[in-house]
Amino acid sequence: MDLLLILAQLTLGMLGVLGVTSRDPGLIGEQLTYILIAFFITAFISYIPPKRLVWLSTPAYFFSLALLILVLFIGVSTPGQHAQRWIPIGSFTLQPSELMKVAVITYLASFLHKHIGNWTLWKPMVVIGLASGLILLETDVSTALFIFVLAVAILMVANTNFFRLFAIAASAAIIAVALVFVVLKDDSHVSKRFDVFLHQSSDSDLGYQPRMAKRAIKNSGITGLGPGIPIFVPASETDMISVSIWQSLGITGILSLIAMYVMIYIRGFQIASFNNGPGSLLAAGAVIYVVGQAVLNLLVSAGRLPITGVVLPFVSHGVNNLLSVAVAMGFIHSNFRNSRKKLAAK
Repeated sequence: MDLLLILAQLTLGMLGVLGVTSRDPGLIGEQLTYILIAFFITAFISYIPPKRLVWLSTPAYFFSLALLILVLFIGVSTPGQHAQRWIPIGSFTLQPSELMKVAVITYLASFLHKHIGNWTLWKPMVVIGLASGLILLETDVSTALFIFVLAVAILMVANTNFFRLFAIAASAAIIAVALVFVVLKDDSHVSKRFDVFLHQSSDSDLGYQPRMAKRAIKNSGITGLGPGIPIFVPASETDMISVSIWQSLGITGILSLIAMYVMIYIRGFQIASFNNGPGSLLAAGAVIYVVGQAVLNLLVSAGRLPITGVVLPFVSHGVNNLLSVAVAMGFIHSNFRNSRKKLAAK
């Protein structure tokens, strides 16, 4: 495994523990357990050769698709939310959309590797459109859009020509919207989030979360208020956890957080460039996923985008996304390990 990526993942995990415990000190044991489980999952995936990972791509995609359909019938929502996104399994709740993120990466990596320069448009259209459309049916607009952009970014990395890229993106969007037009046309969930974004400086209830986030950031200074100081920003252990870290460690802490994602971006794409096989696309897709989601979350926390509900990879409290990004990081390590073996064999 690559030491720089291990350092970045564990550092982000420890920053996450700091942020989570500022909101609720009782969660420290749970969060540490999640981080350790995620690291061992990354290590396990790193030992699976890229060719075996892409061989598993089709069953992984259809399994995730089946779960997305199942959640529409037996899914539950968390307290205070109306979205039906989780499948209860005993005391654990599974979020199928998180599985779909890594399933899309593996499926497209496999497809593009097998059909280099000679493939029809309809398969990636349907793959992206169905995944995004079913997630839209859960009224999880931000995750659906993220998966759509993630897929398009992977196609760009694979040097898909402009005509094909445009045709796939446009057709997949039509498929997704056609699936959910009737469901979303009367839904106020999305419009409410835009109202919050537009009124984030107001004294109304709509602007409470962004207003409290700005206040916490303003009061933190360069070195922060120190660990253990309570934070009163809603969702400061999940969506807004970067604000919690900012309050505790100040600008120093948030720059350290950003530096870890920059490290993943630079080192991840270096590893993706080691060869031209399926492992390269897996690694590139994983980097786009982890860093892209981090950028989205940080822009929301800074008040530059409407609230999306997308959490910060390796940092936010909760197990579903943590395990998903752990698998994605395993893809990068797998390509690193495979590249070293090929180099040693020469």
